[in-house]
Amino acid sequence: MLSRIQIPESESSSKVNVSIIDNGSFITGMKGSDYMSPALPGYETFDGPVYVFLLHHESTDTRLLFDLGIRVDWQTAYPPAWLKMMQEMGMRYHVERELSDVLREHGGISPSDIDAIIFSHHHDDHTGDTSKFPSARIVVGPGYKEAYLPGYPADPESIDTTTDLYEGREVIELDFSRVEDPRICTVGGFRAYDYFSDGSFYLLSTPGHTVGHLSALVRTTGSNDQESGTFMFLGGDIVSSNGVFRPSAGRPLPDQVPTEHGSCPGELLATLHRHYAADRGKTRITPFCDVAGEEDRAESQRNTDKLTAFDEEEDVFVVWAHDLHLRDVVDFFPARANDWKKKGWKQKAHWRWLGPCVKAVKANLSEEH
Repeated sequence: MLSRIQIPESESSSKVNVSIIDNGSFITGMKGSDYMSPALPGYETFDGPVYVFLLHHESTDTRLLFDLGIRVDWQTAYPPAWLKMMQEMGMRYHVERELSDVLREHGGISPSDIDAIIFSHHHDDHTGDTSKFPSARIVVGPGYKEAYLPGYPADPESIDTTTDLYEGREVIELDFSRVEDPRICTVGGFRAYDYFSDGSFYLLSTPGHTVGHLSALVRTTGSNDQESGTFMFLGGDIVSSNGVFRPSAGRPLPDQVPTEHGSCPGELLATLHRHYAADRGKTRITPFCDVAGEEDRAESQRNTDKLTAFDEEEDVFVVWAHDLHLRDVVDFFPARANDWKKKGWKQKAHWRWLGPCVKAVKANLSEEH
């Protein structure tokens, strides 16, 4: 049962089938200090996948995509100024397969089957190539159009998005202030939009990383008299590190932390915490780091703090766009992710992200001795 977040009552059987797609999109050379403060040992630079989510609402036979990942032709399609910046930062994109080909070949899904594409935000590692889905509408968050459109080259100064993504198609910008709309509500402290009007899929207003950033809450199993159902929180880039929302009071750092690099005493990892020198009592129950590198850092921190309550729920599985440490835990498309709780994905994945820190700590201990 959900105890930390409030979700409006809904039809008990309403749910959405969700699949996590990994088409080989990958970012290398990301600088840790751009995403967390302070940057943890082992995360001086790091790499990450770019997940896309396929959503199927069976009762209306509607299919949506949450983000599109990186387009295959990124080296020629993206603004030259941005490509130069990437090179200077030492960051690089890698893409193995066109998303539309993955959908067709592995799931029998045609581009025309996609009703809408939801952009968590405008960054090019999330917006893909919309031309592959010519009939799909685009759904964006508040302020998106004014802040980022028309994109490059219509706006020669733009480096974050490109004009071709939006040409010739409907772009729907959500307005969470329309209180007269029965689909507008509040979920876990976030303003929300009940997409199918049945409580199965909420778009959440989570600005901070960018203007109009959207996350989503998907009901993965229906509720009954004993259970409230299960959910996946699709974060987009609401965070760019697990360290900015873990640990927490509801899920404290354990005495022994299991990671891919072996078990490590929680007491040892606590020495890496931002509060270790000033208040060791906080090291087990507050996140290791603060957010960094966001358009609105204060707003991003507020929304990250709200995310913590979702992460503390046993019936909510948080998946953000670049979490490398989910890769060998979850099942990818064409498999569905709805049975994540039965398969124990949340428990298996929760502390795996500390693996690079454990590796760095053990290396330092070896050098000292």
